[in-house]
Amino acid sequence: MLSTFLSQLQSYFSKYFVMGSLCPMLAFAFLNGVTLYFVSPTWQTWAGKNILNGTAGHEAFLVSSLVVGLVLAAYVLSALSTFLRRQLEGAWPEPIARIFIPAQHRRRQRLIDDLNSASMDLADLSDSPRWEGQMREALLAGSAHHVGTVFQEPQNDLVSIGLKALEKDRAGYNPLNADALEQRVNEITERLQNHDANVSSDLTPEQDRLVTLIEYARERATARQAQLQNELNSNFGTQRLAPTKMGNVANTIQSYALRRYHCNFEIVWSNMQRLVQKDEKSNAALMESKTQLDFLVACCWLTLFWSAAWSAGFGWFVPSRTGFLFAAVAGPVIAYMWYRAAAEQYRSFADVAMTTLDAFRLDLLRDMHLRTPADVEEERYVWENIDRLTTYGEDCNFRYEQPPAKTP
Repeated sequence: MLSTFLSQLQSYFSKYFVMGSLCPMLAFAFLNGVTLYFVSPTWQTWAGKNILNGTAGHEAFLVSSLVVGLVLAAYVLSALSTFLRRQLEGAWPEPIARIFIPAQHRRRQRLIDDLNSASMDLADLSDSPRWEGQMREALLAGSAHHVGTVFQEPQNDLVSIGLKALEKDRAGYNPLNADALEQRVNEITERLQNHDANVSSDLTPEQDRLVTLIEYARERATARQAQLQNELNSNFGTQRLAPTKMGNVANTIQSYALRRYHCNFEIVWSNMQRLVQKDEKSNAALMESKTQLDFLVACCWLTLFWSAAWSAGFGWFVPSRTGFLFAAVAGPVIAYMWYRAAAEQYRSFADVAMTTLDAFRLDLLRDMHLRTPADVEEERYVWENIDRLTTYGEDCNFRYEQPPAKTP
């Protein structure tokens, strides 16, 4: 009966509503009903009499009534989804938001400090090609001017010890200090200049080891800088900080549009969605990502509601210290886990939204009968003028194109 009813519901509601709002509502209602069955004798008696052991007609009526009620509740949840998501993004009164913004500022500042450190490491390694050339020249000079001079490695050789320390850091995938590398380069350069590498078995291997370390340090610093820059761009926008992690992830979409195209994303998104709907695959990808986000947001709020309801129930109606502590502590913890998952999913949704902007922005300009920009500079000029026209009503000199004549 229930499966048939759900199948019929899908013909009236989209699968995105079913997955994003109805499924969380059904799951939480079922879990709450099962929990209530074990803690409340009154509910246990009523459920056993009317649902588990009732007549077929009576059972069908009750189940259908419950499902209809849950569908209506899920519809309300779906209608409130934007508001609920905005609350997780930190759309709070200013006095409350100011309390949480400093924590987000510290998160961003740590990323910026790490990024600056990585940039400085990369800048320090900018001389690494010269280091390699310096050692090659020293090898040729030593072989030419000190023919037959054999290098004997001393005991407790500091160069060898330094190379082993650097190789240990590389084995742990740690960044290498540019000053330490340069010191080793200068030491090995001096040895190569004063000895014949052709008859000194230790010199060339030391040089090769150091070149390998230099290449690793350069690649590691480049990758670390790119990683930290991506983390900064995907976690924080360029506009004002939001009081929550999810809010700052949401800001990255607008920041990307402004950074790349000087486009006010918020004023063009509705029109762009209309174009995306004409592309089945792109629309499906966007809606799937949005549905997953709605699902996690719904689970977060339903968990908080479950926690509050059962805390009150175990506190007053069915007194239980253990039950109260579990509902009051475990509920917020689980809700926070849902929130963290939603924040990560928001990053995926942001990536899809950015890709959608990249793919459909020129289609939107053509749909507005604007000439396709010749280059990036002209495109930025166009988007800036669209923003001024839409936001402030200013007059702008657009190059409109006449729409193609309709074929009779």
